[in-house]
Amino acid sequence: MSRLTILAGLPPADTARVGPHSYRRLAGRVLIANEWGGRAMLTEAEYRRYLAGLGESDPLRAKLEPQGFLRGALDLDDAAFRLAERGLAAWGGPSSHVLFLERAGKTMDLDAARRCVDFAFDAPGPQVTIELVAADAGAVWPAVWFAVQYARRRAQWARRPLFLILRASAGVTPERVEFLRGHGVTRRLTLALDGPPDLASRPAFAAQRALGAVGAGAKDPAGWADLFSAWGLESARLFPAPGRLTAAGVPAFLRFYEGYLDRLVERAEENGPAEEWALAFLNRMAWNVPGADVLEVLAYSPDGGVHTSEDGVALAEGAWPAFRLGDAGKLRYEDIAANAAARACLTASASDNQPQCSQCVYKSCCVAPPSANLLLQGSVWGDMVSSPVCALHMGILDRLFARLDGEKMSLLTGKWGIAP
Repeated sequence: MSRLTILAGLPPADTARVGPHSYRRLAGRVLIANEWGGRAMLTEAEYRRYLAGLGESDPLRAKLEPQGFLRGALDLDDAAFRLAERGLAAWGGPSSHVLFLERAGKTMDLDAARRCVDFAFDAPGPQVTIELVAADAGAVWPAVWFAVQYARRRAQWARRPLFLILRASAGVTPERVEFLRGHGVTRRLTLALDGPPDLASRPAFAAQRALGAVGAGAKDPAGWADLFSAWGLESARLFPAPGRLTAAGVPAFLRFYEGYLDRLVERAEENGPAEEWALAFLNRMAWNVPGADVLEVLAYSPDGGVHTSEDGVALAEGAWPAFRLGDAGKLRYEDIAANAAARACLTASASDNQPQCSQCVYKSCCVAPPSANLLLQGSVWGDMVSSPVCALHMGILDRLFARLDGEKMSLLTGKWGIAP
C-alpha cells in the first residue's frame, strides 16, 4: 500500500490558478510542497478552497503566493533559480569523507591515511569534512595523530576550510582530548541507547556530538534528551540499532524519536543539542541526507579503498565488490563519474527516477541511499512501498513538519540555522 496521501472527493484543480505541488495529510491538516522549496500547512477546507481557485481577496493568497503556489503570480525566474539552487546542478561534491581507521580486524597504516586525506582534498567543494572512525581511538592513535596533522597541513596548502571529526566510543584520554581540541577536531561519541538513561553518568570522553543507536530496550526518550543537554552536546542523531531497520523496528524507533523530539521542542528556550535529522532534511537539499552514496559521503576502508558510502564499504566486503570505486592514490576523483556503481547510485538517488518519490511531498529534501536499499531489499532502487528506509525517512519528516509551524519549533530551527 502506498504511503502517499489520497484525499477523497477533491474538487478538480483550477490549473490556471493552482501551481504544481504535492500534498500529504499530516496531523489533521494538509502539507503542500513544490519542487523549488515552497511549503505550507493548510486545513483540509483551505486546501479544497485553494484547489478550486482562490479569489483576489482570499486571505490565503498572502500565505501561498510568496511560496510559489499560485500559478498566475508565480515568478518563473525565481522558481527556476531556487530549483537550481537546491537541485543536483548545485551539488558541489560529497559533504564528508569517512575514514575507517579500523574495521573487521584491519587497521589503517599511515601511508593509507595520507592517500585517503589526499583524495578527500582532490574532491571539489568549498570545504573539506573528514571524519575519522574507530571504535577504540587508542588502538589506532598513531593514525589519528597523523591524519589530523596531515589534514591540517593540506588545508593550509590548499587554503580550504577543513572540518575534522573523530567518531569513537573509547580510547580518548584527557591528554588526547587536549590534542584534538588544539587541532580543532570535533569529537563524536557513539553509544547504544538500549535502556533508560543514567542521569549520573558521563560519556567516556568529552564529546560535542553523538550518534545514538536506539535498541529494542530503549526507554525514556525525554530523559535521553535531558542527558544529552547535561553533557553539553552540540548535536546528536538517533538511528535504529543494527538489525532494527525493519518493518517492526522502524515504528518503535519513531515512537522513541517522537518523544525525544518533543522534549527538545519543550526545552526550546534552553541550550540543548541540535537534532541532526532536522539539519539534514529541513535545509531541503537531498545531498545532505546521511549516507547518500557519493552525494553526501565517500567512505574509505583501512587499506585505502574508496567506496560509495559507509554501507558501500559493507557491500564491497561482501558480495558487491563494485561498491569499491578504486584505491586512494590510484583513483582520480573525476573517474568516479564513469564508475558503474557510482552511476547506478546517482541514478537511483534522483527522485524523478523513483515513481513514488517523484510524487512525494518530501521530494525536495529526501533521498533513500541506494546502498542501504541494496543491503535491505537487494536492489539500489529498492521498493519504496515496503522500504524500511523510506518508512524511516517519511516518519521522521512527518514528525518534523507536523511541528514546524509551532512557535517553539520555529525558535529551535532558527537556533540551528535552518532557513524558513
